[in-house]
Amino acid sequence: MKRKILKTLLILSTLAVLAIFAIKIPFISHQLDGPKFCGSCHLMKPWVDTYIQSSHSEWATCGGCHIPHNVVSGAFYKAFTGTRDGIYMLIGHVPDRIRISGHGAKVVNDNCLSCHQDVMSTVGYPLADRNKNCFDCHRDLPHNRQGLQKGGQPN
Repeated sequence: MKRKILKTLLILSTLAVLAIFAIKIPFISHQLDGPKFCGSCHLMKPWVDTYIQSSHSEWATCGGCHIPHNVVSGAFYKAFTGTRDGIYMLIGHVPDRIRISGHGAKVVNDNCLSCHQDVMSTVGYPLADRNKNCFDCHRDLPHNRQGLQKGGQPN
């Protein structure tokens, strides 16, 4: 009996890990990283609207800024945050104001540096040189806050 339970747990664990990595398969990742998917949650609509109006929409997806680019850490981060946010919505744990977490800020800042490496090598690295994230100065990129009220609600 124990052997059968262990075998079942092994199979389920393997399937769970494969499902997490499947998130990074380009076709699936494209479906789960874009404004269509992210905007399917009405809470994110103002943020998706400001993203679509920005120049970033031509070059990056939502996940391109908010998910680590590394395949392994990106797959697990996306699985974790997506599951967490989905559960929060299902149980009605809706934040009054959407705020980026400390880890989320690190991910976004790392992705800024990844895409803007040429500029950064000229102007310096804000976190290392000035203890600031890129978005501490570039607050309106790509989410123009003039189109948002306090709390992330549209004007």
